[in-house]
Amino acid sequence: MTVRLPARLSARLPTPTRLATMLATALYLHIAPVQAGDDVKALLELLMEKGLITQAEYDAKIKKAQEMEEIRAFNEAQDVRRANREIDKRAEDERKFKTQIYGQLSAGWYQASNMTSANKDADGMADQPKGNNRIGLRVTRELDADNSAVVTLESNFSARTGAIGANSGAFGSNATTTSNNVGLLGSVFDREANVRWISKTYGTFILGRAPGLQNDLSGAFDARQNWNFGGLKPIGRYAGFHSASGVNRADRMFRYISPVIEGFNVDGGMSWGGAPEDGEKGSSYYLGGRYRNGNFEMGYNHIEAKIGDSFTTPASEVNNRVDFLAAKYTLDKLTLNAGYVISKNPTNSYSFNTGKANGRVNANTFFTGAVYRFTPAFSWNVGYYDVSDQSPTGSRTNGLSMFATGLTWSPYKDWDFFADYAAVRRLSGATGAFTIYDRWVPDTSTARNCVPTTPTAAGCSDSTANQSGFSVGAQFKF
Repeated sequence: MTVRLPARLSARLPTPTRLATMLATALYLHIAPVQAGDDVKALLELLMEKGLITQAEYDAKIKKAQEMEEIRAFNEAQDVRRANREIDKRAEDERKFKTQIYGQLSAGWYQASNMTSANKDADGMADQPKGNNRIGLRVTRELDADNSAVVTLESNFSARTGAIGANSGAFGSNATTTSNNVGLLGSVFDREANVRWISKTYGTFILGRAPGLQNDLSGAFDARQNWNFGGLKPIGRYAGFHSASGVNRADRMFRYISPVIEGFNVDGGMSWGGAPEDGEKGSSYYLGGRYRNGNFEMGYNHIEAKIGDSFTTPASEVNNRVDFLAAKYTLDKLTLNAGYVISKNPTNSYSFNTGKANGRVNANTFFTGAVYRFTPAFSWNVGYYDVSDQSPTGSRTNGLSMFATGLTWSPYKDWDFFADYAAVRRLSGATGAFTIYDRWVPDTSTARNCVPTTPTAAGCSDSTANQSGFSVGAQFKF
């Protein structure tokens, strides 16, 4: 039996197609992410034209779609802001904390005459002929826009043997047997182990084992850049203004560097001796500064150092007094350098060491030199150094003069290639040991110290004879 509905009622019921359309619309509006865009609006208008929804239903759907879109947009904006805050926080943390591994390595080949107390010719691989090999870790924490805290740990190392720590670049080992080096035996961070507070307003404060002003001045005002081979460094060790035991570098140091004001800054420091029975034993201090005005620069440093014979026997009185004055001027491609150093031993308890250059003497030193830059990457340097023996007694035969020159090619920012020649002339009857290659133990030496036990077991390259030598190599900074 078939039941027929009235025509008017049949017309009001949806066909299967219309029913599917209504269901799809409902699902789209209530389940899918709603967007009150042109496509939704057009679909609702079509349904209203077909009589499937009323005007009121149309308006309600449009309003609800718009509200849901606003909620969704708000939530998305909140998510974006939250993600941006996390990104900014990570960036801020990374900006405040900076960890840097840095260093340099110089190596090459050398040949020199009258090396060691046995006055032997020597040649072989040159370890740190230019600047000292080093590797360091520096961690910086930015406290605020004007203040930072920095921890620095830095060590010397040998490219020949892989040894690391005190004297390893020169000796090929950081173990020594002489009493003068007992305090450094096994020191790993022999160059630096300190914390710094750097303030744009108040300057820099350093506490720990650190370099002093003399270390900076010797490098800045020497045309040879204080190189180990034929530079101001071997001269300074001989005359008493270079020593890692209180002159250019020291333990237990407090150093202050003022901000630069009108081109001038003050630099002072003190190294505590640390002796339990007498805090003044072994204590040293310095005070100086630098001035710069355009192409002219000068520096001065006064040092009062108490250098002991060993770590366990610190000196009670000042035995290494230094007044260092130097200047340089740059004119286009040419830089001229000159300096004068007065070294005194107020106790007069030491003379020029016969086994190794060891300072604590009375001497006047004059040095001058020049650097000419043919191109930004290629330069020539020359230096002349004269030490006058001012010993209160004796014949004053330990004066010397040294000439050194070299070429440097720097094709890249971090690379230097160099060739150098150096020669020293000694007076007849000289007894003080000196070397053009600072604190170097030749590979042929059987002793890992600077005090020869027999002529065949000579240690460092120091001798009392004239020396000359040639060095070629490369230096890489990272």
